[in-house]
Amino acid sequence: MNEILKFKGRLAEKELEGKKLRLRIEGLRNSIRELLDPFEGVVDLNCEVVAEQALEMASLQVDLKAVLGEIGAIKKALGKG
Repeated sequence: MNEILKFKGRLAEKELEGKKLRLRIEGLRNSIRELLDPFEGVVDLNCEVVAEQALEMASLQVDLKAVLGEIGAIKKALGKG
């Protein structure tokens, strides 16, 4: 019983972490889209910021995939997967 509660607590933690990562990734995606204005001249684009945000977004996506894998493993251990 104690182990089940521990897994449920860990699952809730990981789900919250996943939500935070998703929100950050969505924010970066929206920011990158805004920075890559198709009506702006290519010389005027802030490519340095786009590149920095894209790298952060890629890193966060790797983290999110790992968290989703952990969530799947916990659910499987709880008999929900």
